[in-house]
Amino acid sequence: MLSLKNVTFRYRADLPPVLDDLTLEVADGEQVCIMGANGSGKSTLARVVASLADPDSGDVHVDTPDGSPIAVGMLFQNPDNQMVAVTVDKEVVFALENLGVRPDDMQERLSDVLRRFDIEHLRRRLTSELSGGEKQRVALAALMVFDPPVLVLDEPDSFLDEAGRKLLAEQLDAIHDRSPRTSLVRITQYPHVARLYSRLIVLERGKITADGDPGMILEDEQLCRRAGLAFDPDRMTDSKTITHAITERTGNGGISRMMCQGISFSYQADQPVLTDLNFELTQGETLAVVGPSGSGKSTLGLLMCGLNKPDTGRITYFDDGGNELDAHNLSGRVSAILQQPERQFFLRTCAEEVQFGPANRGHGFTEQQTCAMMRLVGLDPEQFADRDPLTLSGGEKRRLAFAAVLSMQPDVVVFDEPTCALDVDGVARFIDLSRHLAQRARTQVIITHDGDLVRLLADRVLVLRGPDWSLVTKDEFFAGSQRSVVSPPHSAGQQTA
Repeated sequence: MLSLKNVTFRYRADLPPVLDDLTLEVADGEQVCIMGANGSGKSTLARVVASLADPDSGDVHVDTPDGSPIAVGMLFQNPDNQMVAVTVDKEVVFALENLGVRPDDMQERLSDVLRRFDIEHLRRRLTSELSGGEKQRVALAALMVFDPPVLVLDEPDSFLDEAGRKLLAEQLDAIHDRSPRTSLVRITQYPHVARLYSRLIVLERGKITADGDPGMILEDEQLCRRAGLAFDPDRMTDSKTITHAITERTGNGGISRMMCQGISFSYQADQPVLTDLNFELTQGETLAVVGPSGSGKSTLGLLMCGLNKPDTGRITYFDDGGNELDAHNLSGRVSAILQQPERQFFLRTCAEEVQFGPANRGHGFTEQQTCAMMRLVGLDPEQFADRDPLTLSGGEKRRLAFAAVLSMQPDVVVFDEPTCALDVDGVARFIDLSRHLAQRARTQVIITHDGDLVRLLADRVLVLRGPDWSLVTKDEFFAGSQRSVVSPPHSAGQQTA
């Protein structure tokens, strides 16, 4: 049994508690789901349960079967945070090596778990070269290879494609069938996932605000809006804030067109990621980039921003007069929000992160503009302006990354999995933000596994399947079999429409 009694936790003494006198019990074999708005304490709760953070007060206790060497296995929200080995096979057996498992048994369990997660082809790959979805599947395999009695999964499907999500569901069912006394605590932002469980716990400002049947809780509209589980139109950004934050794109000087011509790229010579890719984007267009994990989506985003160089082919940008723009003058005009937003942070406060880009480009950014940009993404300046970016929750970091990039007023923005770790309010704000960017003639590339984003925002869809690719209209995408690479549009997305 997992038991927490009167647990309080703060990251800093001068900040409000992230967990506030929280008491919770999870029985042996029980499977529970935890939901809450960004910053409500979900990931912190997971870290406390896994003994990765000690509470300021209160008790945490986990009963373990005799002989079980590890009480809690935890999958982090960002799989990069738990990668320790150079290659996939070494990553998966890392815990077994530390437990002193015999080499023959270790190799047998390695082969079994790689097969179960359909990642045998990744066995010798460098973990640093994996896509976000591939890393998530490897991290899951490394966790489940030793079958801990308590599993804590912090948004385990965040970086997974649709095939990976189905595989995850099958594996969680298999774990329960094989080890019915294993307790499971799953953190999610998705109501349709919560409905699959018999118990839902809702956190609000570090306290449990609801605990019971998911169906009954999710039907309480007032509770869901207050706790950030449902879209509240009254909290949407006002037009004055949008006007201060995103300027109108008028006159010459902007990027009117982008061309990818014969782009090919590989990390290893015998394993091409992209092959002879050709497409064109015009000013104000929104392109969705979809495909299974490892198909080259994030790689394409890095190529478009000049962070990687193609092996063959070229990417060119043109101004309003049809003149090709010098690649050295595209800094800040073509920008990306990375899949792991904390990789973009390096300053002391959130406000400094928002102001750095404009200042680096030689443009002043006033306090009023900084506040407007933070409000645009749902971060209250009074609460967040002076916060250390690395102390934010996963969803709050993503919101800050939006603000830090958009403060430069880029002509072309690449969003890599923009709704990963966002609560329902954050997803709604992103959809609203994307629409305003399109209205202001900004070109957008949205890399996603979310069918709702494709349906609501995309003009065209680029489907990557490893070296193969196709470019189709949105209607053609949803009418064809290739739509299986994204999650089906569901009610949560319809609420944000």
